[in-house]
Amino acid sequence: MKKFILVTFLGFLAFNLSAQKVFLTKDAKINFNSSTPIEDIIAESSQATAVIDIEKNALQFSVLTTSFKFRRALMEEHFNENYIESPKFPKATFKGKITSIIDWSSDKMAIVDVKGDLTMHGVTKEYTFQAQITPGKDKIAASATLKITPEQFNIPIPSAVREKIAKEVALKIDATFVPYH
Repeated sequence: MKKFILVTFLGFLAFNLSAQKVFLTKDAKINFNSSTPIEDIIAESSQATAVIDIEKNALQFSVLTTSFKFRRALMEEHFNENYIESPKFPKATFKGKITSIIDWSSDKMAIVDVKGDLTMHGVTKEYTFQAQITPGKDKIAASATLKITPEQFNIPIPSAVREKIAKEVALKIDATFVPYH
């Protein structure tokens, strides 16, 4: 009987540990910031989907480009129709790996290196950045800031508005992941 209870407990423990190797969020926030002395262009999406597989140190996220909300409707319209071309390129994605060693059993924040492929506007570029990750049994918090240029992703910027758009755009990502069951 003791063996049965021990085997049952170990099986239950193994099932729970395996179930918590993948963490998911469907409401990660991505802030878009293009600030120049002439104009600040700021937007936010809170509809990004992201997954972390802690066994493989793999990370993926995806966001619909039309989910970004701007302060002014005209900015949002120009972003979707003229620059990102959302009907043609409806989402931006990242697929990569955490290349730093991280102790997933700890609850201490770690700064890690992430490397992978960022795809926007139909262009895929290898990208490396740092992220702050705070592991936990019931959730993982992560944040990162990526700096990109429109030119990297063949995003056309007309010369008439070139001075209003920053040469480098900041994308700040904040996500809280929960175990995927």
